[in-house]
Amino acid sequence: MDFSQLTTQQRKAFDCDGFLVVANALSKQQVSALTEITDNKARAFLDKHDVPLRAEYNQLDLRPGLLKYPETIELITNASTVPLVTQLLSPNIHLHSTALIYKRPSDPNLPPMRRGWHRDIRIPRDLGHKNLPRVGIKVCYCLTDFHEKNSGLTLLARGSQELNGPLVIPKGAIDPQGLEICDLKLNAGDAFLFDNRIYHTASPNRSTRVSKVLMFGYAYRWMKQEVYLDNRDQKRLRSFDPVTRQLLGGYTDIDTPAWALQTWAKKNKVDPEPVPWHIETQE
Repeated sequence: MDFSQLTTQQRKAFDCDGFLVVANALSKQQVSALTEITDNKARAFLDKHDVPLRAEYNQLDLRPGLLKYPETIELITNASTVPLVTQLLSPNIHLHSTALIYKRPSDPNLPPMRRGWHRDIRIPRDLGHKNLPRVGIKVCYCLTDFHEKNSGLTLLARGSQELNGPLVIPKGAIDPQGLEICDLKLNAGDAFLFDNRIYHTASPNRSTRVSKVLMFGYAYRWMKQEVYLDNRDQKRLRSFDPVTRQLLGGYTDIDTPAWALQTWAKKNKVDPEPVPWHIETQE
Protein backbone atom coordinates (compact mmCIF):
# COMPACT_ATOMS: atom_id res chain seq x y z
CA MET A 1 0.00 0.00 0.00
CA ASP A 2 1.40 3.37 -1.00
CA PHE A 3 1.81 5.98 1.72
CA SER A 4 -0.18 9.18 2.29
CA GLN A 5 0.77 11.33 5.27
CA LEU A 6 -2.04 12.38 7.59
CA THR A 7 -1.36 16.08 8.19
CA THR A 8 -1.77 17.81 11.53
CA GLN A 9 -4.58 19.87 9.99
CA GLN A 10 -6.39 16.74 8.80
CA ARG A 11 -6.11 15.09 12.21
CA LYS A 12 -7.45 18.17 13.94
CA ALA A 13 -10.33 18.43 11.46
CA PHE A 14 -11.28 14.78 11.93
CA ASP A 15 -11.03 15.03 15.72
CA CYS A 16 -13.15 18.19 15.75
CA ASP A 17 -15.73 17.50 13.06
CA GLY A 18 -15.92 13.70 13.12
CA PHE A 19 -15.33 13.49 9.38
CA LEU A 20 -12.73 14.38 6.75
CA VAL A 21 -13.13 15.02 3.02
CA VAL A 22 -10.50 13.59 0.65
CA ALA A 23 -10.73 15.14 -2.80
CA ASN A 24 -9.85 13.03 -5.86
CA ALA A 25 -9.58 9.80 -3.87
CA LEU A 26 -10.42 7.90 -7.07
CA SER A 27 -9.25 8.57 -10.62
CA LYS A 28 -11.74 9.01 -13.44
CA GLN A 29 -10.75 5.56 -14.68
CA GLN A 30 -11.48 4.03 -11.26
CA VAL A 31 -14.85 5.75 -11.05
CA SER A 32 -15.77 4.46 -14.50
CA ALA A 33 -14.65 0.88 -13.78
CA LEU A 34 -16.32 0.76 -10.35
CA THR A 35 -19.54 2.23 -11.72
CA GLU A 36 -19.70 -0.43 -14.40
CA ILE A 37 -19.34 -3.12 -11.73
CA THR A 38 -21.84 -1.58 -9.32
CA ASP A 39 -24.40 -0.85 -12.04
CA ASN A 40 -24.33 -4.54 -12.89
CA LYS A 41 -24.76 -5.45 -9.23
CA ALA A 42 -27.66 -3.01 -8.97
CA ARG A 43 -29.30 -3.91 -12.30
CA ALA A 44 -32.55 -5.25 -10.85
CA PHE A 45 -32.91 -2.12 -8.71
CA LEU A 46 -32.14 0.20 -11.61
CA ASP A 47 -34.63 -1.55 -13.89
CA LYS A 48 -37.61 -1.59 -11.53
CA HIS A 49 -40.57 0.77 -11.90
CA ASP A 50 -40.28 4.29 -10.53
CA VAL A 51 -41.92 4.99 -7.19
CA PRO A 52 -41.26 8.75 -6.92
CA LEU A 53 -43.81 9.29 -4.15
CA ARG A 54 -42.19 6.76 -1.78
CA ALA A 55 -38.60 7.80 -1.05
CA GLU A 56 -38.02 4.76 1.17
CA TYR A 57 -38.54 2.44 -1.82
CA ASN A 58 -35.94 4.22 -3.92
CA GLN A 59 -32.83 3.10 -2.05
CA LEU A 60 -30.61 0.04 -2.52
CA ASP A 61 -28.27 -0.94 0.32
CA LEU A 62 -26.30 -3.96 -0.89
CA ARG A 63 -23.56 -5.42 1.32
CA PRO A 64 -22.48 -8.97 0.38
CA GLY A 65 -20.59 -9.89 -2.77
CA LEU A 66 -18.76 -6.63 -3.41
CA LEU A 67 -15.23 -8.05 -3.17
CA LYS A 68 -15.35 -10.41 -6.14
CA TYR A 69 -13.62 -8.00 -8.49
CA PRO A 70 -10.00 -6.79 -8.83
CA GLU A 71 -11.22 -3.17 -8.83
CA THR A 72 -12.97 -3.48 -5.48
CA ILE A 73 -10.11 -5.49 -3.97
CA GLU A 74 -7.77 -2.64 -4.93
CA LEU A 75 -10.08 -0.24 -3.10
CA ILE A 76 -9.35 -2.05 0.18
CA THR A 77 -5.87 -0.45 0.20
CA ASN A 78 -6.71 2.79 -1.63
CA ALA A 79 -3.65 5.00 -1.16
CA SER A 80 -5.63 8.25 -0.79
CA THR A 81 -7.76 7.09 2.13
CA VAL A 82 -6.69 3.87 3.87
CA PRO A 83 -3.30 5.20 5.05
CA LEU A 84 -5.24 8.02 6.72
CA VAL A 85 -7.57 5.50 8.40
CA THR A 86 -4.53 3.54 9.62
CA GLN A 87 -2.98 6.66 11.14
CA LEU A 88 -6.25 7.72 12.78
CA LEU A 89 -6.87 4.26 14.28
CA SER A 90 -3.74 2.09 14.30
CA PRO A 91 -2.15 -0.70 12.23
CA ASN A 92 -4.25 -3.21 14.19
CA ILE A 93 -7.26 -2.95 11.86
CA HIS A 94 -9.19 -4.94 9.28
CA LEU A 95 -12.03 -4.36 6.85
CA HIS A 96 -15.20 -4.43 8.92
CA SER A 97 -17.98 -3.80 6.39
CA THR A 98 -18.81 -2.99 2.78
CA ALA A 99 -21.88 -1.35 1.27
CA LEU A 100 -23.14 -0.26 -2.11
CA ILE A 101 -25.80 2.45 -1.81
CA TYR A 102 -27.86 3.58 -4.79
CA LYS A 103 -30.75 6.04 -4.56
CA ARG A 104 -33.18 6.74 -7.35
CA PRO A 105 -34.81 10.18 -7.61
CA SER A 106 -37.80 10.90 -5.41
CA ASP A 107 -40.39 13.61 -5.91
CA PRO A 108 -38.75 16.89 -4.77
CA ASN A 109 -42.13 18.18 -3.56
CA LEU A 110 -42.52 15.44 -0.97
CA PRO A 111 -42.43 16.53 2.69
CA PRO A 112 -39.13 15.95 4.57
CA MET A 113 -38.33 12.27 4.95
CA ARG A 114 -38.19 10.64 8.37
CA ARG A 115 -34.53 10.28 9.32
CA GLY A 116 -32.65 7.37 10.82
CA TRP A 117 -30.05 9.18 12.91
CA HIS A 118 -27.62 6.66 14.43
CA ARG A 119 -24.05 5.79 15.35
CA ASP A 120 -22.21 2.91 13.69
CA ILE A 121 -21.13 -0.50 15.06
CA ARG A 122 -23.95 -0.43 17.65
CA ILE A 123 -21.67 -0.22 20.67
CA PRO A 124 -23.98 2.28 22.47
CA ARG A 125 -26.51 -0.54 22.85
CA ASP A 126 -24.13 -2.29 25.23
CA LEU A 127 -21.95 0.53 26.57
CA GLY A 128 -24.35 3.46 26.47
CA HIS A 129 -23.46 6.81 24.92
CA LYS A 130 -21.07 8.18 27.53
CA ASN A 131 -17.37 8.38 26.64
CA LEU A 132 -17.64 6.10 23.62
CA PRO A 133 -14.32 5.12 22.03
CA ARG A 134 -13.46 5.55 18.39
CA VAL A 135 -13.22 1.96 17.15
CA GLY A 136 -14.01 2.28 13.46
CA ILE A 137 -13.94 4.60 10.46
CA LYS A 138 -15.97 4.37 7.26
CA VAL A 139 -14.78 5.59 3.89
CA CYS A 140 -17.52 6.73 1.51
CA TYR A 141 -16.48 6.90 -2.17
CA CYS A 142 -18.65 9.03 -4.46
CA LEU A 143 -19.35 7.47 -7.85
CA THR A 144 -21.59 10.38 -8.88
CA ASP A 145 -21.44 14.13 -8.34
CA PHE A 146 -23.16 15.54 -5.27
CA HIS A 147 -23.35 19.23 -6.14
CA GLU A 148 -26.76 20.10 -4.73
CA LYS A 149 -28.48 19.70 -1.39
CA ASN A 150 -30.76 16.68 -0.96
CA SER A 151 -29.08 14.73 -3.74
CA GLY A 152 -28.77 11.49 -1.76
CA LEU A 153 -25.56 11.73 0.25
CA THR A 154 -25.35 10.68 3.91
CA LEU A 155 -26.02 13.59 6.28
CA LEU A 156 -23.54 14.18 9.14
CA ALA A 157 -24.08 16.01 12.42
CA ARG A 158 -20.80 17.88 12.78
CA GLY A 159 -19.02 17.30 16.10
CA SER A 160 -21.65 14.86 17.40
CA GLN A 161 -19.00 12.16 17.96
CA GLU A 162 -18.28 13.93 21.25
CA LEU A 163 -21.84 13.75 22.55
CA ASN A 164 -22.39 11.72 25.70
CA GLY A 165 -26.06 11.09 25.08
CA PRO A 166 -28.75 10.60 22.46
CA LEU A 167 -29.65 13.32 19.98
CA VAL A 168 -32.27 15.86 21.00
CA ILE A 169 -34.85 16.16 18.23
CA PRO A 170 -37.83 18.49 18.82
CA LYS A 171 -41.25 16.94 18.46
CA GLY A 172 -42.36 17.14 14.85
CA ALA A 173 -38.84 17.82 13.57
CA ILE A 174 -36.59 15.43 11.64
CA ASP A 175 -33.16 16.77 12.58
CA PRO A 176 -31.46 17.43 15.94
CA GLN A 177 -31.29 20.86 17.44
CA GLY A 178 -28.06 22.67 18.27
CA LEU A 179 -25.91 20.84 15.71
CA GLU A 180 -24.78 21.70 12.20
CA ILE A 181 -26.20 19.20 9.70
CA CYS A 182 -23.69 18.74 6.88
CA ASP A 183 -24.90 17.80 3.41
CA LEU A 184 -21.51 17.68 1.71
CA LYS A 185 -20.97 18.96 -1.84
CA LEU A 186 -18.59 16.54 -3.57
CA ASN A 187 -17.50 15.39 -7.00
CA ALA A 188 -17.45 11.88 -8.38
CA GLY A 189 -14.13 10.43 -7.22
CA ASP A 190 -14.11 12.34 -3.94
CA ALA A 191 -14.39 10.49 -0.63
CA PHE A 192 -15.02 11.27 2.99
CA LEU A 193 -14.03 9.44 6.16
CA PHE A 194 -16.29 9.45 9.19
CA ASP A 195 -15.95 8.31 12.81
CA ASN A 196 -18.14 5.45 14.04
CA ARG A 197 -19.37 7.75 16.84
CA ILE A 198 -20.67 10.60 14.67
CA TYR A 199 -24.43 10.72 14.28
CA HIS A 200 -25.44 10.36 10.64
CA THR A 201 -28.46 9.40 8.58
CA ALA A 202 -29.60 8.47 5.12
CA SER A 203 -31.30 11.22 3.15
CA PRO A 204 -33.56 11.16 0.10
CA ASN A 205 -32.37 11.86 -3.42
CA ARG A 206 -34.34 14.84 -4.72
CA SER A 207 -32.09 15.28 -7.76
CA THR A 208 -32.83 14.08 -11.29
CA ARG A 209 -30.21 11.29 -11.38
CA VAL A 210 -29.41 8.10 -9.45
CA SER A 211 -26.91 8.72 -6.64
CA LYS A 212 -24.19 6.10 -6.21
CA VAL A 213 -21.65 5.51 -3.43
CA LEU A 214 -19.45 2.70 -2.17
CA MET A 215 -18.67 2.48 1.55
CA PHE A 216 -15.81 0.50 3.09
CA GLY A 217 -15.68 0.38 6.89
CA TYR A 218 -12.52 -0.35 8.89
CA ALA A 219 -12.29 -1.25 12.56
CA TYR A 220 -9.90 -2.71 15.10
CA ARG A 221 -9.27 -6.40 14.58
CA TRP A 222 -10.96 -7.27 17.85
CA MET A 223 -14.22 -5.98 16.35
CA LYS A 224 -15.92 -8.86 14.55
CA GLN A 225 -16.23 -8.41 10.80
CA GLU A 226 -19.72 -8.34 9.30
CA VAL A 227 -20.85 -11.90 8.65
CA TYR A 228 -20.70 -11.61 4.85
CA LEU A 229 -16.95 -10.81 5.12
CA ASP A 230 -16.16 -13.65 7.53
CA ASN A 231 -15.32 -16.16 4.83
CA ARG A 232 -11.60 -16.77 5.06
CA ASP A 233 -10.65 -18.74 1.97
CA GLN A 234 -6.99 -19.27 2.86
CA LYS A 235 -6.01 -20.17 -0.70
CA ARG A 236 -7.52 -16.94 -2.00
CA LEU A 237 -6.03 -14.90 0.85
CA ARG A 238 -2.54 -16.18 0.07
CA SER A 239 -2.86 -14.72 -3.42
CA PHE A 240 -2.99 -11.16 -2.04
CA ASP A 241 -0.23 -8.89 -0.78
CA PRO A 242 0.34 -8.93 3.01
CA VAL A 243 -1.58 -5.70 3.77
CA THR A 244 -4.64 -6.73 1.74
CA ARG A 245 -4.48 -10.17 3.38
CA GLN A 246 -4.54 -8.58 6.84
CA LEU A 247 -7.39 -6.23 5.98
CA LEU A 248 -9.45 -9.11 4.63
CA GLY A 249 -9.14 -10.94 7.96
CA GLY A 250 -6.19 -13.17 7.14
CA TYR A 251 -5.01 -13.33 10.77
CA THR A 252 -7.56 -15.60 12.40
CA ASP A 253 -6.21 -15.07 15.93
CA ILE A 254 -6.58 -11.48 17.12
CA ASP A 255 -3.62 -12.01 19.46
CA THR A 256 -1.42 -12.49 16.39
CA PRO A 257 0.30 -9.12 15.85
CA ALA A 258 -0.82 -7.12 12.84
CA TRP A 259 2.51 -7.72 11.15
CA ALA A 260 1.64 -6.40 7.70
CA LEU A 261 0.43 -2.94 8.68
CA GLN A 262 2.85 -2.71 11.61
CA THR A 263 5.71 -3.20 9.16
CA TRP A 264 4.12 -0.68 6.77
CA ALA A 265 3.68 1.88 9.56
CA LYS A 266 7.23 1.43 10.84
CA LYS A 267 8.64 1.80 7.33
CA ASN A 268 6.73 5.06 6.88
CA LYS A 269 7.55 6.30 10.40
CA VAL A 270 3.92 6.46 11.57
CA ASP A 271 3.94 3.49 13.95
CA PRO A 272 2.17 4.45 17.21
CA GLU A 273 3.91 4.58 20.56
CA PRO A 274 3.53 1.26 22.39
CA VAL A 275 1.13 1.21 25.34
CA PRO A 276 2.88 -0.33 28.38
CA TRP A 277 1.20 -2.83 30.65
CA HIS A 278 2.90 -1.37 33.71
CA ILE A 279 5.50 1.20 34.73
CA GLU A 280 8.10 1.17 37.47
CA THR A 281 8.09 3.84 40.14
CA GLN A 282 11.05 5.27 41.96
CA GLU A 283 11.21 4.31 45.64
